Amino acid sequence: MKHQRRLTTVLFITIFLIGIMTTGFNSTPEASTKESVSSINTANFNDPISIIKGMIQAINVQDPYEYMSYFTNSNRTAMTQFLSNNKSELFFKEKEAKLIQIKELPKEVGVVAAGISPGENLNLDDTRIFYAEINFKVDKEDKWLYNGTNHRVIVVTKEDGSWKIVRLSVPSIEYLKDTGNGFNSEDENIAVKIESTLDKKGQVMNMNGVVIDNIAASEKQLKK
Repeated sequence: MKHQRRLTTVLFITIFLIGIMTTGFNSTPEASTKESVSSINTANFNDPISIIKGMIQAINVQDPYEYMSYFTNSNRTAMTQFLSNNKSELFFKEKEAKLIQIKELPKEVGVVAAGISPGENLNLDDTRIFYAEINFKVDKEDKWLYNGTNHRVIVVTKEDGSWKIVRLSVPSIEYLKDTGNGFNSEDENIAVKIESTLDKKGQVMNMNGVVIDNIAASEKQLKK
């Protein structure tokens, strides 16, 4: 139960991340951007790891249409709608991304880590769940995204015969470590401290231990 409250919160954040998960992209004319997809997109859609690497490469070239090509239809619809409705907004929050390491999670652990509910229309037989350390470079750090190593759970599923990303989650790292599925890396241990400080004090820290935000309830809010 100590992890479940956090995992439920992460699920809502995940839905938001899928829609606008990235960096300094200023809207580019659709035709020219789509032309770049065919020359850049060399991922093997029969290999989930290749799809994830392709998604990360799309961040580095700042191409939202290539990025969207690695996601399921429903996610592409949501992201396309975001681009259409927010022409002056940045699509990407990340400026650069590098995959450090990745592992596939046991299905029962991955389902919990990703916050997949029994009522979702997701065929688990055709779904695989991965845990990744990804190094991001960003202009502005926030609660779920900071410079350095970030941790994500990435859910891929079969759609029209190809692997596609259906969800990106910011997991409870403590839960993954407690179940024996952590990386046991130095950066992961730092991330656990960041997670614990947020849960206990409401302080948002980055990898350097600097408090970048404070979301703890004020005394006035607590009295209410």
